[in-house]
Amino acid sequence: MLGPVAVWDDPEHIPIGSGRQRFVLATLLLNAGRLTSTDRLVDALWDDPPTTARPQLHNLISNVRRRLRAAGDGLIVTRPTGYELHLGEHGLDLVRFRELVVQGRNAGSGGDHERAAGLFADALALWRGPALADVADELAATTRALLGEERVSAAEARLEAQVALGRYDDVLRELEPVLTDHPYRERLHEIRMAALAASGRRADALAAYRALYRLFSDDLGVEPGPALRDLEQRILRGEAPAPVAQPAPVTVPRQLPASSPLLTGRDDLIDEIAADLARTDQAGQVRVLVGPGGVGKTSLALAAARRADHAFPDGQLFADLRGGHHAPADPHAVVGRFLRTLGVGGAEVPDDRDERVALYRSHLAGRHVLIVLDDAAGEEQVRPLLPGTPGCQVLVTSRRRLGALLGATRWSVPVLSPDDAVALLAAVIGEQRVGGAPEAAEAVVELCGRLPLAVCVAAARLAVHPEWTLEEFRSRLADQVGRLDELSVGDLDVRASIELSYQALDEPLRVLLRRLGLLLTPDWPTWVAQELTGEPSTARVERMLDRLVEMHLLEPLGRDAVGQSRYQLHDLIRAFAAERAEDEDPEDERAEAVSKVLSSWLALATEADQRADHHTIYASGLEAVAAPQVAVRATRDQPRAWLEVERTSLTSALEQASAQGHAELAGLFALRMSGFLALRAYDDEREHALEVAASALRTTGPDDLLLKILQALFAVYAQRARCGEMPALAAEALALATKLGDHNRTMRALLHAGLAARRLGRLREAAEMLDEAIRECDPDVPGSALPSLLINRAEVHRDLGEPARALPLVEDALAIRRAQGNHRLQAMNLIIYAYTLIDVHRLDDAEQALTEAGQLTEEIDDELHAAYVEQTLADVDVRLGRFAAARKRLDRALPVFTTLGNADGTAEAYRTLGELAMASGDPEAAVEPLRAALRTWRQLRAPLEAARLLARLARAHEAAGDPEAARTARAECDGILADLGLPVDCLRLPRG
Repeated sequence: MLGPVAVWDDPEHIPIGSGRQRFVLATLLLNAGRLTSTDRLVDALWDDPPTTARPQLHNLISNVRRRLRAAGDGLIVTRPTGYELHLGEHGLDLVRFRELVVQGRNAGSGGDHERAAGLFADALALWRGPALADVADELAATTRALLGEERVSAAEARLEAQVALGRYDDVLRELEPVLTDHPYRERLHEIRMAALAASGRRADALAAYRALYRLFSDDLGVEPGPALRDLEQRILRGEAPAPVAQPAPVTVPRQLPASSPLLTGRDDLIDEIAADLARTDQAGQVRVLVGPGGVGKTSLALAAARRADHAFPDGQLFADLRGGHHAPADPHAVVGRFLRTLGVGGAEVPDDRDERVALYRSHLAGRHVLIVLDDAAGEEQVRPLLPGTPGCQVLVTSRRRLGALLGATRWSVPVLSPDDAVALLAAVIGEQRVGGAPEAAEAVVELCGRLPLAVCVAAARLAVHPEWTLEEFRSRLADQVGRLDELSVGDLDVRASIELSYQALDEPLRVLLRRLGLLLTPDWPTWVAQELTGEPSTARVERMLDRLVEMHLLEPLGRDAVGQSRYQLHDLIRAFAAERAEDEDPEDERAEAVSKVLSSWLALATEADQRADHHTIYASGLEAVAAPQVAVRATRDQPRAWLEVERTSLTSALEQASAQGHAELAGLFALRMSGFLALRAYDDEREHALEVAASALRTTGPDDLLLKILQALFAVYAQRARCGEMPALAAEALALATKLGDHNRTMRALLHAGLAARRLGRLREAAEMLDEAIRECDPDVPGSALPSLLINRAEVHRDLGEPARALPLVEDALAIRRAQGNHRLQAMNLIIYAYTLIDVHRLDDAEQALTEAGQLTEEIDDELHAAYVEQTLADVDVRLGRFAAARKRLDRALPVFTTLGNADGTAEAYRTLGELAMASGDPEAAVEPLRAALRTWRQLRAPLEAARLLARLARAHEAAGDPEAARTARAECDGILADLGLPVDCLRLPRG
């Protein structure tokens, strides 16, 4: 570029094409390793850009790429907002020129004027004419002038080295053409006068001054500057002229402060950043480490800077920009400090801001310096501190994302992993102390949110209190109200770190952060913030959230499965926000904010529940809920997907409603969630939600809602075969239904009481209760329990070994279910119908019933009951001798039962596996699955089911040649039957 723009792929010259193409290439080369924006190129190429400017620019770039292809395909990279040229191993005359100039200045400042003169000569020899000589003035004039300034400065430096060597004649000869091109450059005239005087030509020196005086006076209306006037006076007095000033020493700054030795778990990240800094093909690129206060950005930056030290022989500059403080550092004051560090005298630092930045960039030109800018407040603070030429690198840390630094490489610094956080704790308080209470140590770092600052503070407090156990300190941290008080020691204070970011917010953002801190949900979508602010414009709320994300007070989680943008607060920021809300906001405002969000969440859950087609009756009969305050399209278009996405948040909302005295709200949440949770077999979550709601409602009511919750909870216990807990829950519901005088609910309570008795093997008692309920039940009442009563009465017949008496009851129940059109309940009845048909040896009919049930479970996406269909079909296959088919079905069903935690289904699948092995003639293989099923039924305290497994185990042991084990199993089985007063027929043993 130091002359006409030219490219060589040695030894061949590569023509670049038109002047515009040469300009584009030159611009990319000047900005090598950094993004050159499309807008910048368009504005430079056209005063009034046409509508086709961007396509034309694309064509120009494509043409340049094509011409450079022989030198490498990856030279020019397209970015979303522009282009980057990466030199890689290729050379550029401008870069080499600047390197030689810096080396020459260093040699001169060290007194080696001979070497300095040679280096400057080599640098100037690279010039083949004016820079960008074949690019039109309207495109390149400004750049050409700036590069020309560097050229003449190098020429001055060479002349000064020649003067220091006493080569006055050479200086005067070489000076003339330079002065002709730059007649107003005072430094050249000063060199000329000094050379004349030093060579004994005082008169010529004074004549040169008078000619210069007339030139400046006539052409510019000024007189020569003080340095020239002083030189003239000294020559007049006959004094030897002072030696020409040599370049200021080029100092090698080493400004990096000491960094923390505690960088546990960061080695890989440090290596990655250091390696990126040292890449020569990325010269001049900005690197940014972003993250919340206390995450360790500064320590990381310093460690990476030291690890990349070899790539920066000209040193490192460091500045704390105090971006998190009330008064961030003035970047131009920082530039002044950097200039003084680089050897510029205090009086020579310009007052004008633009001149100061230009001088700073000139001093960095050609050097390899790393500039570390810590805690940047924003892009406008960073830009004046960026070097203007390749060779130097910039590493910035900030609590903000600094998105307007286009082309920057960013790392979001994460919190520590659990193991690394514990290791950091151990590094301070000792391995022995942590090893003695590993679970407490893990809990402590989790309560610190694995934030390095918080872990270090916790470690420091434990270190100065050796009498504290880790468990005691865990208990102190567990109290969210006082957690931030515990995380403060000396000048290390987590609250103060967060406070800096908080104070940088405007008041509406502070209010929003405080409101968000009141919510206990682990994450939430955008509409929650919209509810808390009352802002009707979603776009404005999104901008507010973006601002909190930018400040690292809020963590974006991306879009969820239904397209909602989701966010979360770090635990310590949540604690801080809740603390500020407690201090700054009236109690009624806090309560209203929380209630508003919970009510809207319930309204959305209601809408999704009503549209989800889960075919359960948990929420049947509930009064209509007010329309949602916010419109969330997914609750209408994708209700199941929305419930899946929100199920954790809905559980948290339920828990918060319960904890804050909104028992009715908690109960409604539980019922609106239960249908979907049942469909997806999230039985742990369903049980938890209903138990939390029941606990809240037992204290405050209303009783009718509590009864619904208790009966929904009983369904969970029954499905999970929680036999020991079912009777008490059934009795509580029966007493409450009787108290309320709710006939239909009383019938359902009797149903549950009968089912509980049946599960415990008390079949006569169960039959009495179920018969009473069937007599009293009104089949015409909406939500009648009659089909369920019939099914369970039939199951008692089956349990007693009377399947023929069970069959008509199951068929009656199934007819009612078909009429109701509830596909989930219909599928469940069909499975029980198939059990009964198997017992009466109508295997083809059983298979047909199960085929229909399978179609229904697939239609409603009911994974659990689809597995029951497979397991029951395996029972049919075993009895028909289709052993391979039975095995495949069980291989599909058993993992579903175990994954979903369905103990009943798991036990049934193991029972069928045992029967399959027996039918296949391998009794030894039957023992282990039968034992597995027996263990499950014992854990569930289901004695009759245990007896059935013991009877099958006795057969397996006997067939396997272990009569002693067979006698033991049979004796235990007989004992259970005797205790329950049941006949052998209730064992339902397969034939053979």
